[in-house]
Amino acid sequence: MAVRGHGRAKRGDASSLARLPPAAVIALTLLGAGCVKRQEIPTEQTLHMLEGQASGVVAVATALDDNPSHVTLCSGALVAPNLVLTARHCVSRAVTATPSCDARGRSHNGAHLAEDADPQMISIYTGDHVRPDLDTPSARAIATVHPAGQVLCDADVAFLVLDRPVYNAAILTMRLHASVESGDTVVPVGFGGGKENQVGHRVARQFSRVLTIGPASNSDTGAVLGPREFEVDHATCRGDSGGPAIDARTGEVVGVVSRGGSCSGKGNHVYTRIDSYAKLASTAVTAARRASEQVAAGALRPLGP
Repeated sequence: MAVRGHGRAKRGDASSLARLPPAAVIALTLLGAGCVKRQEIPTEQTLHMLEGQASGVVAVATALDDNPSHVTLCSGALVAPNLVLTARHCVSRAVTATPSCDARGRSHNGAHLAEDADPQMISIYTGDHVRPDLDTPSARAIATVHPAGQVLCDADVAFLVLDRPVYNAAILTMRLHASVESGDTVVPVGFGGGKENQVGHRVARQFSRVLTIGPASNSDTGAVLGPREFEVDHATCRGDSGGPAIDARTGEVVGVVSRGGSCSGKGNHVYTRIDSYAKLASTAVTAARRASEQVAAGALRPLGP
């Protein structure tokens, strides 16, 4: 099986989760009510309390050419037992690999996407190290929920409704009530494999700072952000696409990897803001709940192992 990571073929700058000390491990948890304030670097005590929740970041394997032996691997966040948050470009066929956007969220080079991949060709894997050619998926998709249109600018977000609940991963909380702010600290987590870019290895990157909130153009980094996007300074790489940016203070998911520049470069790493898609999230949660009810009633069966 040929497995290729979705996203930018670039280098990262972190080691694996298993090798990070408590002060450098980002955790994913269910905290997150209340006001959003400007953050400081989390204390070792806070990180130690939250560590161990990274299992909520899952691998999203999509056979976009309908050939099960050729899989594109992305990342995602389990936000309900049978619902995964990821990037739209991970689950739809690409027209171009280099979307060009302006600060209003409009495309400068036409459509970026064609039709969606068949949901049944999308599988979810859990664990620190994933091999879609060898591992049994924890679940399969039965439906995708995403914004309308064929442009990724300002809209690179999607939800996957699954055919069964995933029990061996943490459920992560999305921040839907407020945006990140410039200067906030986040940690990207995904299956890009760190500085060696070993696709299939889940890695928490080093602390990243939110540089710019859209709509904006950052002349220092070259990032152009729509109203529903933000930019961070440290790289995420091929295989991290669709993976979450985690608020380092609360453990909430605040964004998903969309696009960016060089893997080794600083800045121009663009995320789609989750709070801008609160209504879409509500629609996806409702769809996932209905699917769970159908499974319980025997009207919906899992799609295989």
